[in-house]
Amino acid sequence: MAGYWDVPPIGQFDEGSCWAACLAWWLAAVGGGRPSWTQRQAQEEYSLPPGPDGAFDPATVVAALRGDPRLGARVSLHRASLYSYHRLPIGDLAAMIVYRHPVIGAHMNVIFGQVGRTLWAMEPYPYPGESGARSGALLVRSDLRLGRDHAHPTRSDAAEWAIGARA
Repeated sequence: MAGYWDVPPIGQFDEGSCWAACLAWWLAAVGGGRPSWTQRQAQEEYSLPPGPDGAFDPATVVAALRGDPRLGARVSLHRASLYSYHRLPIGDLAAMIVYRHPVIGAHMNVIFGQVGRTLWAMEPYPYPGESGARSGALLVRSDLRLGRDHAHPTRSDAAEWAIGARA
């Protein structure tokens, strides 16, 4: 896992900045000559309009990141439900995932390890938290599902999309 546990987590500034916190952490964790941006710099680099539901749109994030050669990455969008019991096709690098959180709605984490349905993740919004004071957290989580949880089909915390970025 390439020393991901040694990279301090980044807490998101507010409810709409999880993507920027995740991108800033991903850049620091993956390194390799990529930009070293703070969360605020990531927000300034990409002016991302909200999606139809007011949250960020995964396709918009992918388009912005895919078009930026400074990231040194091949960026792809995967339907997470296809990988419920399998590794995402992202190689060994960390990947950003988008899911529907039962309290805060559309949300992003960075996953940097997976064994079965257990994920190692950087969570920018430890709940509860206060805007401007979140520290983020590195977690081992089995509460987040890739795709639909067929044992609990009404759960809404399934990761619907994975944004994979590979060198």
